[in-house]
Amino acid sequence: IKIWDIATGKALATLNGHSSEVKSVAFSSDGQKLASGSTDNTIKIWDIATGKALATLNGHNSWVTSVAFSPDGQKLASGSDDKTIKIWDITTGKALAILNRHIPVNSVAFSSDGQKLASSSVDNTIKIWDIATGKVIKTLSGHSSMVNSVAFSSDGQKLASGSNDNTIKIWDIATGKVIKTLSGHSSMVNSVVFSNDGQKLASASDDKTIKIWDITTGKAITTLSGHSSAVKSVAFSNDGQKLASGSADKTIKIWDLDFNNLLRSGCELLNYYLIAHPEVLADLPTCQTPSRLLQGATVLVIQGEKLAQNDDDIDAAIDKFRKAQQWDSSLKFDPQVKAQEFANKGKAKRQLAEGEKIVQEGKVKEAIAAYADAQKLDPKIEISADSWNILCSQGSLHKQAADVMFACNQSVKLAPDNGYIRDRRGLARALTGDYQGAISDFEAYIAQIEDKDIRARRQRWIKDLKAGKNPITDDELKRLQNE
Repeated sequence: IKIWDIATGKALATLNGHSSEVKSVAFSSDGQKLASGSTDNTIKIWDIATGKALATLNGHNSWVTSVAFSPDGQKLASGSDDKTIKIWDITTGKALAILNRHIPVNSVAFSSDGQKLASSSVDNTIKIWDIATGKVIKTLSGHSSMVNSVAFSSDGQKLASGSNDNTIKIWDIATGKVIKTLSGHSSMVNSVVFSNDGQKLASASDDKTIKIWDITTGKAITTLSGHSSAVKSVAFSNDGQKLASGSADKTIKIWDLDFNNLLRSGCELLNYYLIAHPEVLADLPTCQTPSRLLQGATVLVIQGEKLAQNDDDIDAAIDKFRKAQQWDSSLKFDPQVKAQEFANKGKAKRQLAEGEKIVQEGKVKEAIAAYADAQKLDPKIEISADSWNILCSQGSLHKQAADVMFACNQSVKLAPDNGYIRDRRGLARALTGDYQGAISDFEAYIAQIEDKDIRARRQRWIKDLKAGKNPITDDELKRLQNE
């Protein structure tokens, strides 16, 4: 094990003592101790100041694949190929608990409060353990291959996992559900780590790259390339400005992360996404260029209109409009008035749809009232010729032609060359005694229709109407309802 000086890049100490490959190392929170796990089946606790081994912890009967100190530095967790996790008392060197619900364990990590432990395994799952009881709280399933690495966010609310399925998953600890799946690596993910502020995640992969991810968007901010072989491990510095990576190419690289520049680059890559998702743009001040804010304001207005119109949440719509005005000072409207206007538009459309529905059930007067309510709610509502024709046709078929004649005339006004619409008004006219008007409408329909049976029926009607006889009997109405 080597201890390095970051400023100079020089090795400060080499710790010798394991008799085989070292698989994992972890510093205590005070930086005074280091733990190491090895394929010699042991864990060693080292004094950083002297470079001496303080203790050797024996108990695993196969490789020790992962070690992690508790936040208070009093305990150590170790995961092993022997299918167990052991919790050790650092002071005594004794095992406090043995957790054994996995097959070979690949990774262990304490939560920031030290009350939970996450472990990942060859069995494709992650388990969350209660340290006090040694019981499994949750088993997280979702990866399609072994899970190589787990890491808690600093607030303990999220967990990241990296897998042989080439993906990283972000989990909600409270629910055990996947929040996001991060895809981008072309080979297995070996290591994941959150930045201290919980806003970024670094991942290392066999594809020889490291990716830095924005947790809010789930998008990669940048990809760090430079290793010539698989990258096995990554770790952030406490201030989040540097990243260390260890590789199978036998090198460790220290990366200088100028996140402002990285974010600006990420902003450009995510430009269209940020404009289309202004709620994400609002959380990324670095990305808030004047142009992007203006375009985002337009999207906010559209979102607010939809919210109000769908009757989802008027208050949320008002908030969208206010945010849009903050981003674009040229937007001159009262957010509350605009929200109510679009709420009324939505109600008007729903009233109109209800009217079209109930008139077909024979509720003609209620349907007429629904159309009137729609126009009252939204005086500018555009009712189509087809919609007016539904009211006209169904009202006539239900023997209330006189009540819906206004709708018949309006549908013909909007679509004077539509033969079917003329036919429906002709029906209403025949039922209300306007025989000449009915003849004119039926003749217009006959000129367009090719169906011989329908043409013959309309011609019989015209013959009867010219003889002063109403051909629309109750039996005829029943046939028309089924036509």
